[in-house]
Amino acid sequence: MPADLNLTTSSFTPGIVQGVRTPHRADGSNGRMNDAISAWKALLGNDRVITEQAELHRRSANAVGSDVVPIAILRPTESRQVQPLVEIASRFRTPIYPTSTGRNWGYGAASPVVSGCAVVDLSDLNTIHFVDEKHGLIRVEPGVTQGLLYNYLNARNLNWMVPVHGGGPDCSLLGNALERGYGLTPTTDHFLALTSLKAILADGTIYESAFRSMEADVIAAAHRWQIGAYLDGIFSQGNFGVVTDATFILKERPEHVEAFFIRIPDDNNLAEFVEHLGSILRSLDGVVTGVNLMNERRVLSMSRPYPKGTVGSNSTIPDDLLKEYTSRAGITRWTVAGVIHSVNGFARNTRREIRKRLPRSCSRPIFMNRKRIAMAKRATSVLPVSRQSYRQQLASIDAFIDLAEGRPRRIALPLAYWLTGDEPAEKTAMDPAKDGCGLIWYSPLIPIDQNVVDAYIKMVESTCVEHGIEPLITLTSLSSCHFDSTVPILFDRNDSSAVARAHACYDSLCERAKRLGCVPYRLPTITLAKRPNPLTDLPATVLHNAIKDRLDPYNIISPSRY
Repeated sequence: MPADLNLTTSSFTPGIVQGVRTPHRADGSNGRMNDAISAWKALLGNDRVITEQAELHRRSANAVGSDVVPIAILRPTESRQVQPLVEIASRFRTPIYPTSTGRNWGYGAASPVVSGCAVVDLSDLNTIHFVDEKHGLIRVEPGVTQGLLYNYLNARNLNWMVPVHGGGPDCSLLGNALERGYGLTPTTDHFLALTSLKAILADGTIYESAFRSMEADVIAAAHRWQIGAYLDGIFSQGNFGVVTDATFILKERPEHVEAFFIRIPDDNNLAEFVEHLGSILRSLDGVVTGVNLMNERRVLSMSRPYPKGTVGSNSTIPDDLLKEYTSRAGITRWTVAGVIHSVNGFARNTRREIRKRLPRSCSRPIFMNRKRIAMAKRATSVLPVSRQSYRQQLASIDAFIDLAEGRPRRIALPLAYWLTGDEPAEKTAMDPAKDGCGLIWYSPLIPIDQNVVDAYIKMVESTCVEHGIEPLITLTSLSSCHFDSTVPILFDRNDSSAVARAHACYDSLCERAKRLGCVPYRLPTITLAKRPNPLTDLPATVLHNAIKDRLDPYNIISPSRY
């Protein structure tokens, strides 16, 4: 780390004190850029440096509607190549934008925030090894996907769980953790599973977590806070370096995994449920590890094709048609889906405790485990085709439990294709960015408070309809105090007016939710590219910029990224 790093107030420039980011100082001239590309080719090989325009456009495709295309795509094959790659970027003042697998659909994929960057595609860095197999301490590189780690553990007949989310087996474990993703396994917060890391700073300096530098590898992998100031955190949603590997603590798969479902007929009943949910989560902490609340449109998007021919291009499914579809499919206004992780023999007591703590207005929970799903599948196998929705619901429950057990499933990925009216087949390769889908994730944090939740739901539904966007709402408990809500803004990416409406919808949602005390935990590149972006002038941003200017004075790594 540079020796002259000084964060005393006297060292700040007036512009930084006012919260104004120092102007981008990387040299974008073609001469220096061409020199950098030549040096990268000498380091990586011609075939690992992509500069053809058609291929750059194809590989930088994204679902959010950004038109930023990189100047090159660099594809190292070994982690040891990353340090000289960054040194070249620094020498020629050519900014770089590292990505893991580029599959953070709905947030920007592999497209940089601003133009003039070379994307560093780290997907071929996929080494996995245990620091301590007995305790589930594992080290992975950025290209290690959920599916790759799952197969690695399976091949060794190990009972450790992959901290998965619903994006599917091809998504990076490390990339998702650095963006603070979450899931339904006992490791709900994926960044909290990350315990130490190695990164290359803008001048080529190697950063390692403190205990790793002291060659105490097991302790470094077991104790995330290290010693002294916690510096690993600046690499999460930050642009201070290129992370080349990280260690994770894996959780052991519990003896018993079960899901429960509650049908909620209206918003008044939902408010009562929300008021009791905190008590359930506190009393069953570590046993009930995640609860999803989904409105009827979100559940409908998982169970039937979009009625493309009956809905206008600037409209949403009419209420009468929505009522017809949901009634036919047995979908209520809200559906609650929760997960239980426990040892054998505890499930009965857990079910009883959940029932006891629910408000009387709630319907009786339906509890489903593997045994009950198998029985239900046998019973529904004789149903006529017209009742096929029941079999689809069982398939969704099966996938939901897979996620809860740490098995990668792309349960959320078909959603990106919903507006097309055709859901991709189960085994069809899916890449929403390259397949032309339009998707922006709006993901604010919401207090578990019935009044705030009610106001938030009304705001989202009215705002989305106002912009011709289907209001699909999920609330996922991250603790006994707060939800993360995910609202997928789906649109036709080939229609410029639809793109504009989607972007305007996102901006309106952010602005209106902020008045309720609800703010995003994560931002897409289209928002980060704006001047000023929502983080400008925050006291935390002032410090962020001061550190950035000392560690990366030429703004080489991921310009404008948070």
